Amino acid sequence: MCGKERKNEKVEKIFSFDAETNGLWGQAFAIGARVYDAASGEVLAQFVGRCHIEGEVDSWVKDNVLPQMTEVPVSHADYGALLADFAKFYLVNKQDADVIVHMGYIVEVKVLRDMVDRGFIGPWDGPYPLFDVSGNLQHAGEDPTSTDGYVRKHGLALSAEFAGGAHNPMYDSEVAARVYMHLRSRA
Repeated sequence: MCGKERKNEKVEKIFSFDAETNGLWGQAFAIGARVYDAASGEVLAQFVGRCHIEGEVDSWVKDNVLPQMTEVPVSHADYGALLADFAKFYLVNKQDADVIVHMGYIVEVKVLRDMVDRGFIGPWDGPYPLFDVSGNLQHAGEDPTSTDGYVRKHGLALSAEFAGGAHNPMYDSEVAARVYMHLRSRA
């Protein structure tokens, strides 16, 4: 979207992505993304990838994230391969989409920067703007830190079951998208 005016532009898709990192400031080892038709909410495409964690595993990640990811197998040899494949998926699916994250600073923003730094996407290929669902939640008077709480409160249905729930990047992408679409429909 960079360099393109968004005034009166019809959003056709929602591109939601999430990454799991080795500690808050660490390198990503799993990325999940789902692309939705903005009108119907139908899933149009998805990406999930995982690589081995490089270095010592953060204790919080070991206790809270890895148990949620038992159904996300290692699919890439390393972070570079994971990032390259995600960049290809991103470039194919970002057009005419609101690109969203939930609390995307620090983790998802670092993924985007790494894609630029490694030459997988160009400097004008980043999402413009990158929408963070936490701001939408806060504006609606909801807890900006909990998409799960919003889903429960409003009885939103997910399009699939995801093993592990929070910290499975596919689940986190799905929940953020469902919250975003619900809040957009109420605006």
